[in-house]
Amino acid sequence: MDRFAEEHDLDLAIVATVDPTLERTELLADLETQAATVRLRGLRVLDGLEPGSPAADLVLGWLQERGLVFDLVTSPPAMRSWLSELERYPELRVVLEHTGWPVGTDDDARTGWEGAMRDFASSTPHLCKLSGLGMTTMDLSVPTLRPWLEFAIEHLGWDRVAFGSNLPIETMAGTHGQLLATLDEVVGSAAKEDRARFWGQNAARTYWA
Repeated sequence: MDRFAEEHDLDLAIVATVDPTLERTELLADLETQAATVRLRGLRVLDGLEPGSPAADLVLGWLQERGLVFDLVTSPPAMRSWLSELERYPELRVVLEHTGWPVGTDDDARTGWEGAMRDFASSTPHLCKLSGLGMTTMDLSVPTLRPWLEFAIEHLGWDRVAFGSNLPIETMAGTHGQLLATLDEVVGSAAKEDRARFWGQNAARTYWA
């Protein structure tokens, strides 16, 4: 990605990943290799990084030391464990992925997600990407996504939410155009400055700080 951006003169940032099952020396070497590009803004590990594990301690400490972002991939059942882990890294910038990744749309799953989002909102200052809901709802329409989006915005506020497309995965639930239209409908009544924060300014502040 770094070479591609250089060859085509693209202004982009890179959120990389690592294999958390690597031995400590290999994991650290991988991190240092990826840090060679000035476009690196942080790391996201989709699966296998457990709060409190040696790999998590290494990754979070390394990111905090370098002023990079940790894109947190978790779901409601693991939220409190991750929040406890993040307390050990008070200077670390964190972005919660996929609107906290609810595990279902039934009442119990919705209640669990709401509790996890309240915990995240009340105990951290961090940003949340309003993305990925289509993986749970399998529908990108306004009536389906509005309750989830409005709950997140209500509890986090406009300074702590950011647009995320989750392409191409989100196309399992609809088209990119449908996603944009729904988001525009939900946030369209907000003040101009709040819309600007959501669509770009909050992400720029976090990843380009």
